[in-house]
Amino acid sequence: MMTLGPDGKNISSSIPVDQKFNSHPSTSNNIASADPPTPGIPPKEDVDSTPPAPRLFAGIYGLPDTLRTLSNLGVAKCKLNPAQGILMGWQAMAYLAFAAFFAFIIMASVSADLSSGLGRFLMFMVFPGTALVAVIIFGANLVTGDFMTSGISLMSRQARWLEVFYQWSIAHSGHWIAGVVLGWMIIIGTNQLAGPGFGTLFTEFLVNAGETKVNTLTWDQLFWRAIFANWMVCMSVWGAFRTQEIIAKILLISFPLGTFFAIGFEHAIVNHFVLSAALWQGAEYTWGQALWNNLVPVTLGNIIGGTFFMGMVYWYTGGLQTWLGPDKWKQPHGTYRDLAKALKSTIAITIAFVAIMPAGIGAILLFVVEPMMDIQPRTSSPNWIEPIISILWFVGLSLVVKWAFWPRKPWYTIPAT
Repeated sequence: MMTLGPDGKNISSSIPVDQKFNSHPSTSNNIASADPPTPGIPPKEDVDSTPPAPRLFAGIYGLPDTLRTLSNLGVAKCKLNPAQGILMGWQAMAYLAFAAFFAFIIMASVSADLSSGLGRFLMFMVFPGTALVAVIIFGANLVTGDFMTSGISLMSRQARWLEVFYQWSIAHSGHWIAGVVLGWMIIIGTNQLAGPGFGTLFTEFLVNAGETKVNTLTWDQLFWRAIFANWMVCMSVWGAFRTQEIIAKILLISFPLGTFFAIGFEHAIVNHFVLSAALWQGAEYTWGQALWNNLVPVTLGNIIGGTFFMGMVYWYTGGLQTWLGPDKWKQPHGTYRDLAKALKSTIAITIAFVAIMPAGIGAILLFVVEPMMDIQPRTSSPNWIEPIISILWFVGLSLVVKWAFWPRKPWYTIPAT
């Protein structure tokens, strides 16, 4: 039969003969010679046309969408200028300090009058609301959550190594400044612990908590406790980005966070306030000992808990998402070469950050400044010299990384989060 096109020409004659009868690649001309189909087994052409099964269930539970959202968020935080980074870190530390202070007051009072178990349960109830719920809902920046979010940006190659290092360090600077200053304001400025409302009960609890963290617990104990602490903190952050409902966010944030705090795991940013407040109250350790004996292993454990046990696990199971350009992502699944590159980058930044930030200044204070100035625990440790040196170290290194090693212009537009 002749087929006419819109212009009246015969279009069927322009089609090659072999395409007229074999227009579909899965259809064979020699139908009569094909083997008869076996019951229960699909024909050969159906088997060949079936796409291969994926190595990972990358699309399940909507993991790729959450990963891309958190990766975009991590990159956006990398673009904060230094003042913004410090202030957002300050704000997050303030929320954690208020929550920890209140939870410790409850724990000290209830443990003395009733039971420590009830005290820990009440800590579980009151800490999350003023802490991470406020950080996420109000808007602030907590570096231990960034260990996961910016870590995902690094794994997906959406953020550069130095950008992530700067983002971690500038947020960390804001936390340290706020921890030292707020500790002084509460203990020395308000002189609140000397009043009849708290008295020696809370004072002894705070000092004992600080001395236990610095003088009693070993590096390996602190390290493992820190892994679990930030594992749970990043569970809260991950859960908050799995829903858009405010009530659901609050619940998903609260349960993991309250659990970590009530158990007594080690969180570096909470310790910024607790160790500072206890030291201003007269605890028997120095600033150098606080940094070297506690914050070095705790920071290392927090990074591993957030970056590897949460960020990398979900990045891997979500298909090793790789950023190709604005709104362009490599579809899962990535190769093991992508995983190897991510491991190399994250391990390198973990070692570098811990060695330069808490370990570097801790060693300087403990082994150089304190021997030169003859600073001893309790008698001369509550001084401003060492906190100021620490602040200059943290902020100065953050600025060096940004201004000396970053390109002058952002390498692409900040993504929407």
